Amino acid sequence: MLFENVVGFCADMLCEYGESCCNIRCTHPSGKCSGNCDNCLKEVHFSWEADKRKDYCCEKLIYNYVSKFARRYMNNAIIALDYNIDVSQYPYFNVFSVGCGAAPDLMALESICGNKQISYYGYDRNPLWRAIHNCITQYTRGTYNIESVFTRKDIFEVISENNVPQNSFNVIFIQYLISHLYNTNQVDLIDELYQGLIDLVVSQKPNDSPFLIVINDIDSWNKGRSYFHKFLDYLEDAGYSGRAVAYSLYENGDLGRERWGNNVSRRGRIDYSYVETPTGFEGAALIIEVR
Repeated sequence: MLFENVVGFCADMLCEYGESCCNIRCTHPSGKCSGNCDNCLKEVHFSWEADKRKDYCCEKLIYNYVSKFARRYMNNAIIALDYNIDVSQYPYFNVFSVGCGAAPDLMALESICGNKQISYYGYDRNPLWRAIHNCITQYTRGTYNIESVFTRKDIFEVISENNVPQNSFNVIFIQYLISHLYNTNQVDLIDELYQGLIDLVVSQKPNDSPFLIVINDIDSWNKGRSYFHKFLDYLEDAGYSGRAVAYSLYENGDLGRERWGNNVSRRGRIDYSYVETPTGFEGAALIIEVR
């Protein structure tokens, strides 16, 4: 399976690094190593200080990140699909994955979709994912029903250049990108992301399948969760109908029982419901099915 293949590859690469720092020249913004990868991961995920890490700009850190979090993110995608989506309604899965990283969404689809054809296009701007992407591509070349293509480029460049493949996509995954934009003071780009995905991907939805959108991220107001629901407004403004399910621990929050947003006139095109985070799911999610 893809999960075991990728995690095994990362474990092998970490063995090659041993106990050494990430590089001959440490990439930590403070100018000195934080001490170990766990410290750097905590900084990326939780720190606000200017001299702390804000991104996975270290190859060893990426291998550690996959080793620690790939199973969690794969399980999140599995639960999001298993609880809410009738997989039998999808004749195939043509996936447009934003912030794909190690492709935990592809790992999830492989585990639950049986023999259905999966065509996976993953986008991530970090060039340090190259080795892991090559590992995934090598695996899918030997798997008869899965193909994968990875583009290490900023999704906003892809959108601005209108450089989206005409592939009849019927799935969009947005994985931990909203929190990254929030962490790096780029929240103004979230609206651009949603509108671009609607204009270039959702607008080309095939007639023989529903269209699925899954946002997986951190369950915190302080990490951008309050921007999830705006995708619903943009979809309704564009004339789309469907249903949406939100996962969060906070039933009175922005992904709670009452739908948030400013789009009162359009509201109702997309039915909205809230589910307290299911057992085994770690984080927050908004799952949208457009028909």
